[in-house]
Amino acid sequence: MDLAAIEEKLVSGESLKIKYRYPVENTGRSHGSQFGVRTDKLLDVSVELGRFYAKFRGDSPIWLSAEEVLEIAPDDGIYEELPAE
Repeated sequence: MDLAAIEEKLVSGESLKIKYRYPVENTGRSHGSQFGVRTDKLLDVSVELGRFYAKFRGDSPIWLSAEEVLEIAPDDGIYEELPAE
């Protein structure tokens, strides 16, 4: 993923959203870690740190490592949360 290109889009005023994996508490299952998928508004990128900053559920800013990110797309205002299977 080209963080510099994504940063350039943000600086030029383009609105983007970010789809990422997040760990879900494993309730009684012993099959390893489970992950849900969430989409939120992308706020910023740190090329040096390899981090993305998103608006978690439209409220609090959080940071994500590049390894957690699944997709960067134009922001259409639709944010989803898919629970772990």
